[in-house]
Amino acid sequence: MLSSVFAFATDSDNVNARVKASFLNDFSAATNVSWEKTSDFYFATFTINKVEVNAAYNEEGDLVGASRTMESTQMPISVSLALAKRYEGYTVAKKALELTFEGDTRYYITIANEKQILKLKCTTNGNIEVEQKIKRK
Repeated sequence: MLSSVFAFATDSDNVNARVKASFLNDFSAATNVSWEKTSDFYFATFTINKVEVNAAYNEEGDLVGASRTMESTQMPISVSLALAKRYEGYTVAKKALELTFEGDTRYYITIANEKQILKLKCTTNGNIEVEQKIKRK
């Protein structure tokens, strides 16, 4: 899915019937839906409860992944506790990205202190992995 391929914007009339049916079943409350097709995947960007959500479907209509930006305070308590314990003294960004892919949900968050900025990937059980480290000057 991380390859460089041709992408084009499309309207819902150009989305195949399986994808459209799955999307309507999964996100019946969605508004402001726009579609983009990239290689073998359809990407929908839409709003639910005033929150922008992105979802990816394969040609068979299977939901492959979904993401949304959220307040970092909305992350699971296991993630918040692990961050507070492991990164005491760091400032946590106000926004986090929640990404569900192939059934696993992860949270991407940036934290910082006076020496460095860390971009973290957190799992729902509180495991934390440093994805990027940036030294402050």
